[in-house]
Amino acid sequence: MKKRIIGATLLTVVCALLISNVMGIFLFRSREMEAARSTLQELLILMDAQSADTDPQELARQFSQAAPDKRLTIIDTDGTVLADTEANPENLEDHNNRPEVAEASATGWGEAVRHSDTLNTSMLYVAKRFADGMVGRASMPLASIDGLVWNGVWGFLIASAAALLLALVLARRTANRVVEPLNAVGNALQGVLDGTNTPGLDVYQTDDELRPILRYIDKLMERLGGYIQSITAERDKVSLILDCMDEGLILLDASGNVLAINRAARTLFGFPENSEDDGALLLTRSRRLREAIQECREKHASVVLDVDALTEDASSLRLFVSPVSGRQYEGQDVGTSILVSDVTELKKAEGIRSEFTANVSHELKTPLTSIKGFTDMLSSGMVASPEDQKRFITMIGVEVDRLIDLINDILKLSELESVAIDQCEERSDALTVANDAAALLAPSAKAADITLTVSGTSAQVAVPQSRLKELLLNLMSNGIKYTEKGGKVDTTILQQDHQVVISVRDNGIGIPPEAQSRVFERFYRVDKGRARKHGGTGLGLAIVKHITQLYGGTVSLESEVGKGSTFTVALPLAQ
Repeated sequence: MKKRIIGATLLTVVCALLISNVMGIFLFRSREMEAARSTLQELLILMDAQSADTDPQELARQFSQAAPDKRLTIIDTDGTVLADTEANPENLEDHNNRPEVAEASATGWGEAVRHSDTLNTSMLYVAKRFADGMVGRASMPLASIDGLVWNGVWGFLIASAAALLLALVLARRTANRVVEPLNAVGNALQGVLDGTNTPGLDVYQTDDELRPILRYIDKLMERLGGYIQSITAERDKVSLILDCMDEGLILLDASGNVLAINRAARTLFGFPENSEDDGALLLTRSRRLREAIQECREKHASVVLDVDALTEDASSLRLFVSPVSGRQYEGQDVGTSILVSDVTELKKAEGIRSEFTANVSHELKTPLTSIKGFTDMLSSGMVASPEDQKRFITMIGVEVDRLIDLINDILKLSELESVAIDQCEERSDALTVANDAAALLAPSAKAADITLTVSGTSAQVAVPQSRLKELLLNLMSNGIKYTEKGGKVDTTILQQDHQVVISVRDNGIGIPPEAQSRVFERFYRVDKGRARKHGGTGLGLAIVKHITQLYGGTVSLESEVGKGSTFTVALPLAQ
């Protein structure tokens, strides 16, 4: 706008200067022509006043002295040139046909502006009829007049240049004054859009014509700033909620293109940040998802489906695909919303629960089947001898004990899974509890010809004595079960970096590498035959893991087939 104002102003000034200069030059030339005409008339009047009888030669001589830059021609009544200051009269033709001469002969005065054949230049001619009837004609070249005019033109040009420069300065100043309020409005509006606080417009520093408009704009910007701040705060709130959601949220338009996708959805679907191909990725990753979106659009009903392996970590996702109508996101119609939940852990828990149920059923069924078989045989009378009856009753007792141990372990495991970290103030000395557990297992170790030792330093842990003893009994008894005769099971208690480290090491059969990650699962046995022979339930190490996790500790395993295993439990040192 500033350039247009300056340009328009300069164009107006240039046009005005051009018109005024042309008119000035025209008037200046007209004035010079009038002055030259008057000069020639005065010279002719002077020549006519010399005498009643015209002396052509004498007049020519006097004229040459008085006006050497001008020409005088004396013409007789018959058109014969009698004298001429610029040419030989004998060489000049009859001049009665010259317009100025003819006009002077008829009216007394005559004039013309034309080209002179004699001098070969344009001339101004003024003719006067003398008292004796002769015609005196004075003339001068137009070049002399034009020379004076051109000298004046340079003055006009210099004055025009100065006027143009002054007009440029004033135009810039005027443009700045006109544009300054508009720039202030623009800066204020930009500040409102950017969310920065800007001072109000100074409406009193502007012209009276702009003051009411700027006052309205100032009020409008104040309201607009409030609206933008409110919208920005609402948008930030929604963005924060979406980004803080653990569930993914995707909004699609009617064509299936992604309108919005939050951080959780990008992570779950494996979308790269700032990717522009989210729509294509979404529609091509899963055929079932494409079909669900299509079904949702056609039936206008929600669809729930589970999909697997959409990302490299093979996550299990549960998608709630719902139709959306009458809603817009950033000015575009929303067609479908997809709520995404990661159900990987839920699926794993369901699998573990199913496996646990199957294992419990199997483990319970085995002793019950044996008990049922033994009781059927006894009740049917098939076992008649007292010795056999006693042996069968003993076997029933063994199976009942095994069933009781299994139920007790299941109850312990269920209890550990259903409680949070125990906040009681009970403390236990790990070395003392380890010695007590070793004393309880001493008969079993002696019967299996296993050397059972406990060493280390006294250290207090924030674990109830009963649960710490349960942990140690399971680790030590496992070592006894899976160690050959003549072997040993060593338990060491150490205090390291605010932790109590309990290590149970045996030199038994060891655990294969492929089974080491599963030994803490319920009912998992590396050697099922050996476990059943020694009466194991398959829940001991699972109980160890849950007790350790319940009290903020960790458990790890190092094992090599044929060389033994080392279970290490690290528990926080009691404060």
